[in-house]
Amino acid sequence: MTPFFYPARKNWRVQIPASETETGKRTSRFFPTKEEAEEFIQEHYKAGSVQLAELSLHEKHVLGVIRQSSDYTPDLLLDAWRDYRARQRTRSSFTVTQLCEAYYARQVKEKRSDRTLNDDRWRLNKLAMALGATSANDCTAADLFQYLETIPPGSNRRSHFKTLKKLWRWAFQRGDIEADPMARMKPADSWGVNVEHLTPALYTQILRVIAGKEPPAKGQEATNDFLTLLPYFVLAGLGGVRNCELIRYKAWRPGFAMGRHFLEQKPYFHSP
Repeated sequence: MTPFFYPARKNWRVQIPASETETGKRTSRFFPTKEEAEEFIQEHYKAGSVQLAELSLHEKHVLGVIRQSSDYTPDLLLDAWRDYRARQRTRSSFTVTQLCEAYYARQVKEKRSDRTLNDDRWRLNKLAMALGATSANDCTAADLFQYLETIPPGSNRRSHFKTLKKLWRWAFQRGDIEADPMARMKPADSWGVNVEHLTPALYTQILRVIAGKEPPAKGQEATNDFLTLLPYFVLAGLGGVRNCELIRYKAWRPGFAMGRHFLEQKPYFHSP
């Protein structure tokens, strides 16, 4: 390396070859005087020279162990160091809480259903309360296993596992974490089996309420407000739709509140 005058900046430039940089790319340094440029070159060679550098006994031992390997080459050692430095520069500083927030924002942007967003929100909040301050890169499979163990066994824990599995897979694919801690984890629970059925008498009563033939609850009058939903309940009830799907409800979807409010003897606009 030699310094040369750079007219565009009116200073002295030193070009460092790619073979002598941590990134493996040629870089340039600029100095106001030629003397400072030459001094940098001398320091650069001194820092990069094993003979001139002051190595500790431990450093000499480590280099000696590496050189004994049959696979060792100087270029391989330098490439390993460059790879490590590159990963350190790109290493995410996300905490688990920040990761949960980013994933939930993504779910909203992807326009997931209201039910999916509600489920994701409370599960992610629960995870953030337990492990929120932990660095996402430092969160291990053991940490997540112990966290899931705090949830009672059953379908709820199985659903929680599913949400967390999606979270960490997404974070890994996006490059926020170096490894997916749940990649090899298996759920400890099986999905519950919904074998609940509406009785013919109850199903008939629901259809009559929708058709305006019976009041939806005691103390109320029959109404035609649900009449447009009659084809849905007829086809759904006879098409094998699960009970929880047929009568689920949301406050902002009053049409679907009919079935459940009837079973609970509550007004159809009752909020959960």
